[in-house]
Amino acid sequence: MDNVLIVDDNKLAIEIIDDLLTTWGYRTKVCSNSLEVFNCVLDFKPDVILLDVMLPGMNGFAICNKLKTFQETQKIPIIILTALNDMENRIHAFNMGADAFLSKPIKYEELKNRVEWAVRYKKSLEVMEPEDAVVKTLLNILQAMNYQTYLHSVRLSHYCESVGRILYVIDEDMNQLVVGGFLHDIGKIVTDDPQGHIDAGLKIISGLNMHTWLDRYVRSHHEKLNGEGYPDRLISIEMPLNLRILVTVNRFMELAEECGDDNEAFSTLKEECKKGYWSTEVLDALKQVIRDADFKKRIVSM
Repeated sequence: MDNVLIVDDNKLAIEIIDDLLTTWGYRTKVCSNSLEVFNCVLDFKPDVILLDVMLPGMNGFAICNKLKTFQETQKIPIIILTALNDMENRIHAFNMGADAFLSKPIKYEELKNRVEWAVRYKKSLEVMEPEDAVVKTLLNILQAMNYQTYLHSVRLSHYCESVGRILYVIDEDMNQLVVGGFLHDIGKIVTDDPQGHIDAGLKIISGLNMHTWLDRYVRSHHEKLNGEGYPDRLISIEMPLNLRILVTVNRFMELAEECGDDNEAFSTLKEECKKGYWSTEVLDALKQVIRDADFKKRIVSM
């Protein structure tokens, strides 16, 4: 039986959600005090946390961010429950580490689907350790051989994950996007040559089981949505959402690293989007991600 922790101070909402989850076969525990959340999590060991934002004391965003900081709790999926339904708060929730977002009043079928997804997601994380070890090893090699590319890849992967959450990339696709972001430039261990590093990267990952889907990110991260990229001159309809996210974020990173200014990079990227090179949808989401990250830094420094 899977465990669901409900963190909310609204007694009526708790009763309804608790009854539904119990009926659906989950074991539940309720925590209505933000000060008790961390002890509840450690004692109950939930598979999913349903976390309200408007709590007395520490709010749900801060709780979520803290839970995602510690190794013991960072892999527990957190579904944010809130009456705040605007895009800015949704993005803020994801940047604090939330895995999903449900607006109040809760739609029961949506709640059921999200909890089922979260349980599957947690179980998939639990069996990913061998894959995580491979990724970590390759990143360690990249860090030692080409430190600037390592920094680029880590930052790019984090941006791709945040953008992916905004654009509703979930489950296995999200894990592939994150790993693809980390390893897209792995061929630069061997060479910085534009075509050569793609070929080298494909050769490096060819013996891995995950090469069946990782090849796409290594091979195609220099494609453009209008068919003017390389090596295959793909166009937008041939590129899944994950790849459109990767190539657009990668271009932003290139521009930002060249000029040293995010605003100037965004200005150039906007003009290139108008020419059909990159995804405007990804551009808009990335702007929100970086704005929210800046906001988070200001809050932490206060």
